[in-house]
Amino acid sequence: MRAAWIVGLLGAGLASGQPITVLQGLETKFEKNAPRGNAPVSQGFRQDRLQDVNAFNSWFDQSYLPAYQSQPGWTPQRRAFVGRASAYLGAIRGLAGSDPALGMALSGAFGRLGRMQEANPQHLDREGAIHSYNNSAIILNQLANENPDDPNVRGQLAFVGGRVNALGGSIPIWMSVPIGGNQQPREQRGIPEAYLNVPVKTSAPTSGEYPRLDEGMLSPGDREQWRELRSRYYNVLATVYSAKNAVAPVQASVESRGLALTPDLVKSSTRMNLSLDLAKNDLEQKQFDSARENLQIAEGEARRILRYVGL
Repeated sequence: MRAAWIVGLLGAGLASGQPITVLQGLETKFEKNAPRGNAPVSQGFRQDRLQDVNAFNSWFDQSYLPAYQSQPGWTPQRRAFVGRASAYLGAIRGLAGSDPALGMALSGAFGRLGRMQEANPQHLDREGAIHSYNNSAIILNQLANENPDDPNVRGQLAFVGGRVNALGGSIPIWMSVPIGGNQQPREQRGIPEAYLNVPVKTSAPTSGEYPRLDEGMLSPGDREQWRELRSRYYNVLATVYSAKNAVAPVQASVESRGLALTPDLVKSSTRMNLSLDLAKNDLEQKQFDSARENLQIAEGEARRILRYVGL
């Protein structure tokens, strides 16, 4: 009998193939079944994504990381792979808060990218590793809020925080202090004291968040739609980051006192991020109608957040 992870790889189509081909297969599966607009996310969709992310992690451990270790360095193809892998995992990230198994799998996937990015001192991608670890921390913080006494979550969050610290980065305080009950986090949560006093930093879009498409492969009509929606995407992206930076100090303030943001605000933030990630994927797959719809949702949720904080 074949090991379970091999069956998972075959089911997800990852047993062989080039890295970008592997990601294209995962992206296609995600896009084909992703809920649209206000449609609820089914448990079956979460379970399918859990299987895919577990398969990705096994494939990464068995194939991609050994190839990098045998010939380290950052080729354009490897950077493109990490960017697309981060975008794919980020698109699923909004589903993780209510699904511990999926959350741990996603956190592990981002952690794998981070460990590869810092694996070789001569080819250290410091900013990339910090970004990957911070993505892992976002998910772990959600899980810690849901399961504050889970030792696996606490341990992983402490590890991720330690790696970011070692790389000279910072984790916003709301990512490092799990919320729950009336216990004192410094005594009960297993998070090192140094992580509790990190200032909240503003963030800005990175080039990895910009959609990319070969215009030479488009018809004149598609090229016009692509340029129109790309411009709209940039505007929505700016609004999304305005919302993120506006809510960060509010979140840090309430959660440093052992409180949590309102469920409506958490829901808006999740839908905003997920819809923006979906819009990027839609644009790169030339699904322009779907991209337009997801951009509208992302912008609406971002403006709702800005209204919430009085902007």
